[in-house]
Amino acid sequence: MGIGTVEVNSELPVAWPACLAPEGGGARPPLRCRPLRQALATFTAMLLLVALAAPVPANAADASPLVAFLLKPGDMSGFTPGKPRVFQTVAAVETASGEKPTELETRRYEEEGFVEAATVRIHSNAEPVARGISSVFEFATPIGARAEMKAELKEEIDPATPRKKGVLDYFALRHFKVPGVPRAVAFAFVSNRAAERVRVESGVAKGLFVEGNCLFAVGVARFKSSEVVEPVISGVQAIFNRSGGICP
Repeated sequence: MGIGTVEVNSELPVAWPACLAPEGGGARPPLRCRPLRQALATFTAMLLLVALAAPVPANAADASPLVAFLLKPGDMSGFTPGKPRVFQTVAAVETASGEKPTELETRRYEEEGFVEAATVRIHSNAEPVARGISSVFEFATPIGARAEMKAELKEEIDPATPRKKGVLDYFALRHFKVPGVPRAVAFAFVSNRAAERVRVESGVAKGLFVEGNCLFAVGVARFKSSEVVEPVISGVQAIFNRSGGICP
């Protein structure tokens, strides 16, 4: 779903704890902490900075049936969704960092039979630095939706990817089940002992499942807590119950 690349120095709304906090009010954290900051930036980008729509007509979100399958107020405890966004062509896709899909990604979407997509960002008023995403991508067939889910999981949790990017130096991968959603695949990256030694507690979790021609995803990132599993479970359950096994 349009995973974007974020540079180490890109803007992240994080109140860096402990060693991640800048020294003397400077812009950069201590040298010994930069690998940890890089790992946190990397896995946040991998999981949550999903594709956003280029500008569309004001009524597009109202007209798209996919918007009904996004998270709504009250679906996820502690988090509130913003304004839905809709895009209808592969060419309209932009990552959150403003990048267009690579040729490989564009070709993959087209081969899978991309039809339309909708996304909404979610936030927490109690924890301003927390963020999340709810998205639904429609393909021409269920086969296309399942192919995209497989491709995304390979990019996000294939052991070679997080290891190469240094994520596993500070975060541990955990798989979890979503009760009542048997076909969901859900996972989290949470602070490991190396991160805890420098007083960092953070986490990212994501759940994906396919119903009909659609691939659904819910993701949450918290930078002051590793309690990310329960919000994703509740979000996935809410959308699954709403879909009724049919999409669009």
